[in-house]
Amino acid sequence: MFAGEHVALRGRLRVDLPSEVARTTIVPALPEFMATHPELELEVSSTDRQVDLVQEGFDCVLRLGPVRDETLIARPLGLLRMVNAASPAYLARHGVPRSLEDLQLQEHRAIHFSTMLGSRPYGWEYPNGDSYATLQLQGALHVNNAQIYEAAALAGLGLIQAPLLGIGRYLESGALVEVIPDFRRRALAVSLVVAHRSNLSRRVRAFMKWIEVVLTPYLE
Repeated sequence: MFAGEHVALRGRLRVDLPSEVARTTIVPALPEFMATHPELELEVSSTDRQVDLVQEGFDCVLRLGPVRDETLIARPLGLLRMVNAASPAYLARHGVPRSLEDLQLQEHRAIHFSTMLGSRPYGWEYPNGDSYATLQLQGALHVNNAQIYEAAALAGLGLIQAPLLGIGRYLESGALVEVIPDFRRRALAVSLVVAHRSNLSRRVRAFMKWIEVVLTPYLE
């Protein structure tokens, strides 16, 4: 009960992470965390749906987008910058859009992403005055996984709006090209979410502190 913070962390820690953030950023940094806490057993789930913290037994969840469940405790970390992008092959076929009007005049197609297949696509979001609006673009492909979303763009199947954290390396290599940078989707909120504020274990608090440090360079 009265053990100090210097006592080694032990036990199981069960967390859920968005798939692309986990693959590109969190998992590559895990060796240092695991080496610092060698007696900690970590269970990592990676999915792009919103898990049920209580029913599925998660200690902590990293969530992208708004946290609408008022029974959960969310700790905002910052915002992920979004980018509009497509492959050079796709742009060669359809043209490079310079405006929102071009998206329709050039008959551009979007790759539709939603966490639940069958639900209405989010639409192509763009800044409109002090708020944001959506434009419904055609598109035959619907996906529910961030990695498939990016893979479809790389294959030339359409336009995407994705976090720079995930596709930055493709922009640097030229595999994807940013388009209409003045009309980016709103930045994506990033939060650490737990079921209860009180009695957070030391291992949960340590993981939350560590993951905040890892993500800070990518946040606005």
